[in-house]
Amino acid sequence: MKKLVLIILVGLGLMIEINAQERYIFTQHYVNPILINPGATGFSNAHNLLFNYRNKWAGFPGSPKTFAFSYDGLVMDKAGLGLFLMKDQFGSLEVLKGQLSYAYHLMGDNYKLGLGFTTEYLHYRAKSLLSGPGEFDETDPFLKERQLGDKFFDFTFGAHGSYGDKIVFDLVLPGMIRTKLESQGDNQDTTRSFNFIVGLGYKYKFPGYDFEITPSLFIKKLNKVPFHVEGNVLMSFYQGQLMGGVSYVYGADDRLGAMLGTGLNKFKFFYSYNVSLNNFQSYNNGAHEITIAFIIPKI
Repeated sequence: MKKLVLIILVGLGLMIEINAQERYIFTQHYVNPILINPGATGFSNAHNLLFNYRNKWAGFPGSPKTFAFSYDGLVMDKAGLGLFLMKDQFGSLEVLKGQLSYAYHLMGDNYKLGLGFTTEYLHYRAKSLLSGPGEFDETDPFLKERQLGDKFFDFTFGAHGSYGDKIVFDLVLPGMIRTKLESQGDNQDTTRSFNFIVGLGYKYKFPGYDFEITPSLFIKKLNKVPFHVEGNVLMSFYQGQLMGGVSYVYGADDRLGAMLGTGLNKFKFFYSYNVSLNNFQSYNNGAHEITIAFIIPKI
């Protein structure tokens, strides 16, 4: 019975992790908005290199692991360009993603707004032959189709901005246009849904102290992911040289998280640990996420 429950829980997690919008994976987007929002492309007026690694359900065999690389920078006056590469693997299932992002910045005396979009290529496939309690026929056409996988083109719009150096906000509309480029077999998913991420934060600097706190709230509706709300609190000390954060997600996998970070000169490092409040947490060691970022000032 216990083994049966475990299989069911893993199956449910598999549906969320692989079939979900990819922007659900990352938990450090409230400090690195470029992970989910094309409107943040070039927003910092510098060239940014970002490396991200996430291991969900650490210690569980075949647990989801995500590797991501991002570049974004201001390549022209008020115009940003970005590149994003991602590989997500869950057991034998693999998602490959390549993305180009573009953004234009509007600026005034008290505000800055980045409006951007992405063109994305996604490839979902079985990396190797699936294994399980039964025997599989290696010549089975269905297994061969799954190894070839499905390929998609996607388009996403995003807006990222700040007002008065205090209010920060995000709007992301993922999967506005998703087209299957190749079809292996007759299984076609023609469902369409309206997806969005809305975020709002407020920066408060304590007078007389080199300390800043930014509470933020994100509301997310993503394809094949339960509707959920995410609350974060980011604390920054010594002009951003030391950072800490806590987060809570209500809905989806119901998780608690903590983050530590440091920023020295042109280098930034962030580490997050998350635990799920669902029963499957007893079978794994939680989720670990690491981001390493390098900032190259604009010449």
